[in-house]
Amino acid sequence: MTRIIYTFFLFLIATPTFASTWKQKTSVNAVGRHRATGIAIGNKGYVGLGHVNGTGVNVIYKDWWEFDPAINAWTQKADFPALTYAAIAFGNDKFGIVGGGVGLNSEFFKYNPQNNTWTAVTNCPGTPTDSQAFAIGDKGYVYQGLAFWEYDINTDVWTTKASPPISFGSWASSFAIGSSGYVKFSSNFYEYKPAQNTWVQRASFPGQMSNGGAGFSVHGKGYMVCGYVGSLANVTDEVWEYQPGNNTWSLSNEFKGTSRRFPVAFNIGDIGYFGLGTNGINFNDLWEYSYDPLSIDEFIKKTEIYTYPNPVVHDLNINIKGDIGDYEPKIQLFDFTGRKVYEATWTSNAHSINMDDQLPGTYLLQIWLTKSHKWYESKLIKL
Repeated sequence: MTRIIYTFFLFLIATPTFASTWKQKTSVNAVGRHRATGIAIGNKGYVGLGHVNGTGVNVIYKDWWEFDPAINAWTQKADFPALTYAAIAFGNDKFGIVGGGVGLNSEFFKYNPQNNTWTAVTNCPGTPTDSQAFAIGDKGYVYQGLAFWEYDINTDVWTTKASPPISFGSWASSFAIGSSGYVKFSSNFYEYKPAQNTWVQRASFPGQMSNGGAGFSVHGKGYMVCGYVGSLANVTDEVWEYQPGNNTWSLSNEFKGTSRRFPVAFNIGDIGYFGLGTNGINFNDLWEYSYDPLSIDEFIKKTEIYTYPNPVVHDLNINIKGDIGDYEPKIQLFDFTGRKVYEATWTSNAHSINMDDQLPGTYLLQIWLTKSHKWYESKLIKL
């Protein structure tokens, strides 16, 4: 018996979700590293600096690379003028500002992509290191402990701003959404409002990541990716999405690459980029994160799910009419006590679950598009 469940369509329409995808891009034409620097300047991305120290010898890099997303290609640019790693960086449409870290203390430099040059700028009032700055318009924001500064890229002036409510230690992560900046340190999460020069506590970060991840923003939402969990050796692939409108976190598509700590991240328009870092092995990869607000609607229009037979004796068949694209749905089956008796990743348009070992009774079938987005749910009877 064939059964089409139309309530599936109603569920997705009533639940506003977006299809997010990770796609690997061309790796940097350089050695892998961590505690590197990554920023966007206009419509290009830039990464460089960083270090490796796995052999006990600390090797520091100052190479600088430009990523052009239009052609998915890297070009080496002028080296950074000093040796440092764990540097602080931010940019606007025209320039990038990089400095501090383990090696420079308070010195910062401006990168001009038009003539491929580095120029020293006014020293920062502090010695920031191992944190992710954020930029709003032509101003960058840098924090260190209980100190917080604003840098005006146009006037080359640092200004001390309101102290954070807590001390932001090493390996904090940040992103900017609209006219506000957001900083995560451990499970603490705060919004900074430049217009009022005030900090506001927001919903605590619920993920595994202690610190050492990286953040970016896409389509008015913020994302925190990877990082270490308690100890440096334990890393995660979690991706958490923050919605400022209702001050909530939700688990998004897990990172498709290798779990890591001390990566770089930035966004160009409404596309996020994430890469480099280490888990004991140093990476030189780059990944793109994006979603299409219309893709769920398009997915609904082009797909239907069929489950049969119901009641079932031996094999339960699940078929989809349409293309699942980049999705990797998770199939889960629960018995009448709520115990999960089956789980698998859907890799083709047809899937079969053998029910011979299951007791007669009522079962619940669920299919999830992502960890937080349920796609389909139906009860079935095992005879």
